[in-house]
Amino acid sequence: MAQRPPQVWAGIDVGKGHHWVTVVDADGDPLWNRKVINSEPDILTVFGEVVDAADHVTWALDLVDGPAALLLGTLANHGQSPRYVTGSKFAAFKKSFSGQGKSDLKDSYVIAEFARCLRRQTVPVPAPPRVNKEVTLILSHRNGLSVERTRTINRMRAMLTSIFPELERSFDFARSGGPLVLLSGYQTPAAIRRMGENRLTAWLAKRGVRKAETIADKAVTAAKAQNSAINGEDLAAELVAELAQKIAQMNVRLKELEAKIREILSQHPQAPIVLSMPGFGELLAAELLAAIGDISRFPGAGRLAVASGMAPVSRDSGSNTGNRQRPTQYSRPLQRAFFLSSQSACLTARTWEQEMYLRKYQGYTHDRGRNKKAVIAVARQRVSILWAMLRDGRLYEREYNPREKAAGEAQAA
Repeated sequence: MAQRPPQVWAGIDVGKGHHWVTVVDADGDPLWNRKVINSEPDILTVFGEVVDAADHVTWALDLVDGPAALLLGTLANHGQSPRYVTGSKFAAFKKSFSGQGKSDLKDSYVIAEFARCLRRQTVPVPAPPRVNKEVTLILSHRNGLSVERTRTINRMRAMLTSIFPELERSFDFARSGGPLVLLSGYQTPAAIRRMGENRLTAWLAKRGVRKAETIADKAVTAAKAQNSAINGEDLAAELVAELAQKIAQMNVRLKELEAKIREILSQHPQAPIVLSMPGFGELLAAELLAAIGDISRFPGAGRLAVASGMAPVSRDSGSNTGNRQRPTQYSRPLQRAFFLSSQSACLTARTWEQEMYLRKYQGYTHDRGRNKKAVIAVARQRVSILWAMLRDGRLYEREYNPREKAAGEAQAA
């Protein structure tokens, strides 16, 4: 009878319809591999077989969302703590294996070997609390809808330009809903001229459009500047109206999702901490908390700065030292949240962020990119402050300018 190994490593190549699992021992020899259907009964069957094969199992996988949700939930329900192998590290490690072929079986074996040889390079995947999971899901849906809205606006504007370029130049359809209402009913110069300014104003006002008179005036002015009818105008106008209605529906849905995000965020225990820091609104705070997850993932502020792309990486070699360059591997959502919030804080008068921004901005000799560099310098300091706030559970305490503080004390006296 074969001796039961004390520890094995199970690498999982996550797929949409099925996963592939390979188990290796301490010498890196594969014990067995199997295709696992992405269903709870099959996952539980394989889980039982792997757990019975050794005293301790280290699970590793290459994806932590989407198709891996059921797998991670099943492992968490049975007290397992899987590890995550990032895509860039997996790709670099895979190059050390012979052969250029690719298969799910090979990928699962590489993942298992990565976890066995380079466990410190893997990332723990704790089961996220319900609030964190809900924030992540709704943000993903909202961001996807926002991208689709932008794409639809661009399609509509391109089509409108082909038949009525003067009207397309007259409005910003991404920022105002009134012009979308106009396009849902009238899209051609002839149709707008027939309505006239007074009737068009009444038509827009009846549909609840703000500044209906201004929109009608711009539309009629644009219509008077174009008397020619373009070939295919009727069909293009029909499609423009359809796209305008679709964009208006997206706008309503985005507002509903943002209200839902605020509602969920109000239940997050760390939301008041992030919102107390200048520059953070509800949406940016939600993106930050969803990207950070559990702050214990980052043992120090420097690790959080590296993860957010706010800390330079060294490129030293031999006597050539002191070289720093921008990182290429970091969390884009984290970087976006820190950068935009810091940029907003730099606009607030009489704060240390604004003073530091101005000092850094004036210190750079080249005009090109110095605004971005100055904001990043401020953001790096804010990363350390926010990390300490989340670690200690403390709200933000504003640091007053010494002159402002002295003036306030004199006024109080």
